[in-house]
Amino acid sequence: MKLMGDEPKKKNFFLKHKVLSVVLGIIVILVVLAAAGGGKNSNQATNTQTASESKTQTKESGDVTPKVGDVTKLGDREFVVNSVKRSGAFGYNTPKSGKEYVIVNVTIRNLGNNEVSYNPFDFKVQDANGAQESEAIVVLDDSLNSGTLAAGGKVTGSMPFEVPVGDDAKLIFQPSFWSSQRVVVDLGSK
Repeated sequence: MKLMGDEPKKKNFFLKHKVLSVVLGIIVILVVLAAAGGGKNSNQATNTQTASESKTQTKESGDVTPKVGDVTKLGDREFVVNSVKRSGAFGYNTPKSGKEYVIVNVTIRNLGNNEVSYNPFDFKVQDANGAQESEAIVVLDDSLNSGTLAAGGKVTGSMPFEVPVGDDAKLIFQPSFWSSQRVVVDLGSK
């Protein structure tokens, strides 16, 4: 004879599958954040050539490809590669065999009304073979660190990368993980 209340309690799906529920919850949060963040950035990147030229290029999709010294607008950020130096060993720093350092000095300016972050991990260098590498572990006097820019703020700093000696190199700046927008600057070869 069964008494009321002696029936086995049925757990709902989420209590039964806690790990799966957490994973699904994280996915939902990431999708919501991606959708919210994607609406803030413009789908256009504008490349202003130089101060002496009044020509402006706009691309609906794909990469913006300025040259060293060109000012580029990407969302709320203005970006420019100020200089590029190539170097073998300096100080206590020695590149891997067959490679040289490419030291890139950049300026990032916040043109928006909200704070924006900056980070050397927003940058990669691509060699002629298409290999993309992050910043080399070398201490520079003017290293670009990570931080936040207030509205109207700007920061300038340098980043070292290793590339094959004399190889063509391109600097890739992609400040948003959620966006495919990026700037690709041809750094040339030696």
